[in-house]
Amino acid sequence: MVVASALVLTMFGSPAFASGGDPSDIFSDTHKDHLNLGRYIGGSEVNDPASYQSGLPTRKYERKPAILCHESDVGDVDGCAWLIQKVADANCPKGALPLDPLYVSTREVVDGEPTDWSGWELVDNAALCLNPADLKAEATKAFKSLTVKPSPIKVQPGGGQVLINMFTVTYTDAVAQAFDVSLGEGDQKIPIQVEAVPNTFTWSYGSDEGDEGFPLTTTDPGKPYPDQTVTHTYTHKGPATLDLTTTWTGRFRIQGIPGDLTDPDTWTAIDGQATTTSPTVHLNVYEKRPHLVEDALK
Repeated sequence: MVVASALVLTMFGSPAFASGGDPSDIFSDTHKDHLNLGRYIGGSEVNDPASYQSGLPTRKYERKPAILCHESDVGDVDGCAWLIQKVADANCPKGALPLDPLYVSTREVVDGEPTDWSGWELVDNAALCLNPADLKAEATKAFKSLTVKPSPIKVQPGGGQVLINMFTVTYTDAVAQAFDVSLGEGDQKIPIQVEAVPNTFTWSYGSDEGDEGFPLTTTDPGKPYPDQTVTHTYTHKGPATLDLTTTWTGRFRIQGIPGDLTDPDTWTAIDGQATTTSPTVHLNVYEKRPHLVEDALK
């Protein structure tokens, strides 16, 4: 199988924190290679030098339900009711994942030894919605690493033999391919579903006898006889090769969010496209000529 999947990455900006964290992008900046999920789903900040001393993490995050803000280990949240109301009013957009309030705990490293973790402190300006746009760059990275299966080549008449000066029917299956992917590292994961959707089909009908083919590029995957929509008429007899290149667009959605998967608003488009080349089909182009035979008339 020959597969070439090429997609373009883009980075994104994120909301800043008013307390308990630095005001840089939530996930990563141009100096970091990986998505920092600690401030979104809990854990340490991956690849953030400012959150480490002597190689040890000094800042960790955890999401806790707003109703638990009365618990003593989460610190003073000034009456708590306002936080519950804030979560209720978050009104996450379609396709976004609602998040619990975010808390941070810190510690120091003294003479190479870590101190105890502090109590949890509310990060009161943390995002309460995980939007697909926030994950777009990492979803695109993930799509780039996936293996998209080439489209199957189907020919009529079958058996590898076709006729000169009569149309040959070609078609393929225009089926999206779905992949379950987890973004992040270690135990910091956000599950998403990625789809590769066929976009264009380029057919090449060349032959060793000089038939140049087109090639023909179409958004139509074709249909079998008698409803054929993609055909080619060979003008030279002899061996011929049939090739198909498919381009695929990508889209993704956060797993676990209710929604109609056929609704385009459920999905977020991925920048760029992937290309697959199907295995070559070898044909023999024959010529059949009519001729008279003796036969008794009845």
